[in-house]
Amino acid sequence: MVKRKSAGWLAYVGALLVLIVLVGVVARFTNGFTDDFKTFYVKVEDKEIMSNSGGYEITQAKPMQVEVKYTFSFATDENKGYNVKIVPNAADKSKDFSFTVNGENRQFQAETDLTDGFEIEKSESTFKVTPKGENLTGVLQAIYPGLDTAHIEEKAYNDMFALVVSSYNEKASVTIYFTLSSKVTGIRLDKEVIVF
Repeated sequence: MVKRKSAGWLAYVGALLVLIVLVGVVARFTNGFTDDFKTFYVKVEDKEIMSNSGGYEITQAKPMQVEVKYTFSFATDENKGYNVKIVPNAADKSKDFSFTVNGENRQFQAETDLTDGFEIEKSESTFKVTPKGENLTGVLQAIYPGLDTAHIEEKAYNDMFALVVSSYNEKASVTIYFTLSSKVTGIRLDKEVIVF
């Protein structure tokens, strides 16, 4: 009789633990029950991103490393692939600016693809994004060789680029907002001009 009761309690506790784990897994992949169940996500700097995230800075010396994940990839050895595209972050229209290419005015946030301004090294489940220039001017020059570079740097804003990573069938996507770091990396003095 005692064995039957303890076996019943163990079964009850085991079922409760399974239920708790199941709720935890669903909560994790629904962003705290606020989104649909995610089967596709990415990982940047040990942070799993299920939908959108921002605040990242990249440079040529410190590119962005992204790991692409499928929730149920453990169940199959099939490589599903992914797509990568970089576009302007047009969420705040007040930060839009114009620039000139070969005498033609263009609006930054109206651009549909800025991927050519970045080097993207893809492998099976990871990729690395490196800007082709050291700053906003360099990235835009990589896309538009006839760029008028006057006053471009002062127009840069936080999270001005959106890295859109989509699943193989483009039914799911994750957007990562980032900025090109403009930190001073060194100072060079001209010895001939310095007067003591």
